[in-house]
Amino acid sequence: MNNIIHFDTWGGINGLEQFILAQTGCKPFSGAGINYRKNEKTTILKSVDDTYYYDDNLNDPNNVEYTLFGHNGDQDESDRKFNEPLLNPEKTEHIYLYRVSTNGKKLEYLWYGKYEIIGQTTRAHQGKDYIMRNIVVLSLRKI
Repeated sequence: MNNIIHFDTWGGINGLEQFILAQTGCKPFSGAGINYRKNEKTTILKSVDDTYYYDDNLNDPNNVEYTLFGHNGDQDESDRKFNEPLLNPEKTEHIYLYRVSTNGKKLEYLWYGKYEIIGQTTRAHQGKDYIMRNIVVLSLRKI
């Protein structure tokens, strides 16, 4: 069930961007970690390896942990652009996840697939400014 699909490029005919569009009906934006698409009631999550100010854990593709948006200071679940739409089941009915990893010096894109939120925890973690803060980490289960 942990069928991760590897891509060597973001754009182009064999890139992850076109694959995501085909799978979800949504065009993802590669610059944001939480891509909410209102018309499709879909959110596409991006996890980038070694982002020290987040605490994602994708070791078990069937049960992953994903950190909400917010670089510095305590994270706000009611953040209107990213966090609130993701956490609101009336706004987000479909959640998908992909990962950006570095293989040597080359970027690699990994499609994890569709998930559901099964829980969340708050924990202390450093921010982008290296100051400790409270972050919200979602527990996601592959469906």
